[in-house]
Amino acid sequence: MQGNEVVTEKADPDDPGHVAAPFQGVAAATVQVGDEVQAGDAVAMIEGMKMEASSTTPVTGVVRRIVVPTPRSVEARDLILVVENTTAR
Repeated sequence: MQGNEVVTEKADPDDPGHVAAPFQGVAAATVQVGDEVQAGDAVAMIEGMKMEASSTTPVTGVVRRIVVPTPRSVEARDLILVVENTTAR
């Protein structure tokens, strides 16, 4: 692998804490690790195909990992970030 290649990780559709890119474009998280978020909160932005959209978290919890912290190209279903569900305890 060359030094400038970006390794992509696909979101697990069975994990509700995985926030994925809904379509191909340029995405970036709008939250930080440790942030508390509510279900429905916008946690990332994606721009592509002449449109801009926000990605929301389906769960209430804490942001545990950010895979796309700064704007970069993503494919549909690429993992952007992971939210640990704090209501399932």
